[in-house]
Amino acid sequence: MSPRRRASVRAGRSPATHAPAGGRALFDPRELGKLVGLMEERGLVELEIEGGGERVRLVRGRVGEVAAPEIEASARPTRSARRSADADGGVRPITSPMVGTFHRAPAPEVPAFVEVGDVVERGQVLCLVEAMKMMNEIEAEFRGRVVEILVESGRPVEYGEPIFLVEPV
Repeated sequence: MSPRRRASVRAGRSPATHAPAGGRALFDPRELGKLVGLMEERGLVELEIEGGGERVRLVRGRVGEVAAPEIEASARPTRSARRSADADGGVRPITSPMVGTFHRAPAPEVPAFVEVGDVVERGQVLCLVEAMKMMNEIEAEFRGRVVEILVESGRPVEYGEPIFLVEPV
């Protein structure tokens, strides 16, 4: 399978591509969110849909970025690199899996998910990244101690950008 996958769909009138009067349009944020989910599920980098007088083209990654999957692969350590980092007790980055807005807490008046010095377990929610009005939970990939939080809450993050430094424990 190619690291960069594209899909193009041309359709007549169907619920996914054209909404009748009073129905949901393709540009409805909920529909766009479903399409983004489909892209992630299928490993697509680009999706273009045409039909019913509407056209939508979605591209994952930054504008002008040639190969987002290659960047993701380089941003995430390989298994052997992870093992050596674990053996050395080295600090490892937790990166953003998408472009969006970084949130340390689920709401402004609620305490942050984690603080510097906290020990986190694999699967524990570290933060939220808001993308297309959807809150995406970012979880710890391994057990470790939070050494540094690299992004301020409310700031934009890029795909593959380090957001936490965590020392495996």
